[in-house]
Amino acid sequence: MSIKEIKKEMLEYQDFYGGDFIQRGEIKKAKSKKELNIIIENHRDHMELMLCDANSHLDSFKRKIGL
Repeated sequence: MSIKEIKKEMLEYQDFYGGDFIQRGEIKKAKSKKELNIIIENHRDHMELMLCDANSHLDSFKRKIGL
């Protein structure tokens, strides 16, 4: 795929949770596939952090209710 086609696909993409890439503005400015790959990996890191936050929140709730 060309960079233009990849950008179009990335701008239309929704992740598993229905969210867009967090760096949409960077997608539009990217000039190489390497930059676009970094944007995808940054989004992956963001989703991993969201999972950690969700797990911590659930653990706190379990402690609160004594389980």
